[in-house]
Amino acid sequence: MAFTNDPIPLDRVPRLSDDAFVPVDRRYLRVRLTGTAITAVVVVIVAFVASIWIDGSVAAGLGVLLVAVLAGSAIVAAVEVRRLAYQLRDHDVSLRNGVITHRTQTLPFSRVQHVNLTRGPVERAVGLASLEITSAGP
Repeated sequence: MAFTNDPIPLDRVPRLSDDAFVPVDRRYLRVRLTGTAITAVVVVIVAFVASIWIDGSVAAGLGVLLVAVLAGSAIVAAVEVRRLAYQLRDHDVSLRNGVITHRTQTLPFSRVQHVNLTRGPVERAVGLASLEITSAGP
């Protein structure tokens, strides 16, 4: 028997509904902002220690610049978390994300190879976990 790869008519392809996407838990923003805050504290400490060895005004300026970059990344994280959502259907899972470029990725369950659940200390404190799904192929 010869192999055929007949196209599926577009009206038979299941559509993703924007209303069916479930946003991630609001506590996830706290997890992201806590990570940014910890990084900011480390940057301020490093800038303070560096000011002892080098010119204090240069180190202070560098510290202020790095904290401003971290504040910008906190704003981007807030926007990103508002866009992050998922959708579970009978045969696949979809993820919607992206701040500047909006992306929607759909992974059929038949291609799932591995599922990993992790809970860091901050996630445990707020009662969340991270789910990573690895697929077979790109």
